[in-house]
Amino acid sequence: MKRIIPVFILAALLLSACAGSKPPQNSELREITLNLTYIPNVQFAPFYAAIENGYFKDAGLNVRLNYGNEADLIALVGSGNQQFMIASGEQVLMGRAQGLPVVTVYNWYKEFPVGIVSLAEKNIKTPADLKGKTIGLPGLYGASYIGFEAFAQTEGLKDSDYSLQSIGYTQVESLVSGIVDAAVIYLPNEPSQLRAKGYAINTMRVADSVDLIGNGLVTNEKTINEEPEVVRSLLGALLKGIQFTAENPDKAYEICAKYVDNLANADQAVQKQVLAESIKLWDVYPTKEDHTPRWENMQTILLKLGLMSRPVDLKGAYDGSFLP
Repeated sequence: MKRIIPVFILAALLLSACAGSKPPQNSELREITLNLTYIPNVQFAPFYAAIENGYFKDAGLNVRLNYGNEADLIALVGSGNQQFMIASGEQVLMGRAQGLPVVTVYNWYKEFPVGIVSLAEKNIKTPADLKGKTIGLPGLYGASYIGFEAFAQTEGLKDSDYSLQSIGYTQVESLVSGIVDAAVIYLPNEPSQLRAKGYAINTMRVADSVDLIGNGLVTNEKTINEEPEVVRSLLGALLKGIQFTAENPDKAYEICAKYVDNLANADQAVQKQVLAESIKLWDVYPTKEDHTPRWENMQTILLKLGLMSRPVDLKGAYDGSFLP
C-alpha cells in the first residue's frame, strides 16, 4: 500500500530542497582576488562573464579583479600575499628559478599569442626575409621579446641578421610611419587594427615555429596544498566563463562594456575582432594532456637568453589535476 504524504508536508519538503540549492549569499562567499596583467580589455571577457553570469558565486566565491604588472604580481602570488593570477609561462619558470613556488593549473592559451607583422608592401613573408630589416618590439623583456628570440633561434636567424628597436606599444604607428620594417605583436590586437585601417599585412606566428607555454591560471603551492577545493572551484567557474564567451561572443562582448573603460567609444568592429581572434588562441575545452614539451621549449629559450641561470623541475611548474 502506497504511503500518502500530506500536501502541506510535501510543500515543506519541496521548499526545503529549493532552499538547499540556492547559491550562497555574499556573506557566505569566499573572498578571492584574481590578478590580471595589463588593463581591462576585451581579452578578459571570460572573467567578466563568470562574474556577471554568477559562475564564481555559484562556486562559493566572490571574485575581485585586480590589474597590474606581471612581474610584480608573480612575486605577490609566489610569496603567498595573493593566491591567483593570469601569467605567461616564462614568468612562472623565472619565478620558480628565483624560489617562488608558483604553479600553473590551467594553460589557458593553447598557442603562444605572439607574432611578427609587417605591411604587405615590405614583402616579408618568411623568417629569412627579416634579414637586414629593423624589427620593433615593446622592449627587451616579456613575452614579446622571449617569443621573438625563440622564433629567431628556431629559424636559424642570428642577432647580426636584423636590428631590434624598442618602440614601446606603438607597433601600429611605427609600422605605418615606416620607423620599422616589422613589429613583434600580440596576434589578436595589432593585426586587427591594421586591417581595420585598410592595410594589407603579412603575419608570421611564433607558434608555427616553436611551441611555447602562453598565459595560464597560476596559484602557489601553499594554496594547492591547503585549499585544493578553492583552486578547483575557481578553475571550474573560470572555464564556464571561457566556454560561455567562446560560444556566445556577442553576449560576452556586451558584458565587457561594464568592465572596460570607454569601450563604447572604441571602434566596435576592431574590438569585436580582437575578441574573436583571442578566442581562437584559447584552450576552451581542455583535457589532461601532457604539456611538458611546451614547458621544455620555454625553459630552453630562457636559459639561452640568460633569463634563468639554472633549470627548474618542470613537474612543479604545472599541475593539471584540477581540470574537471
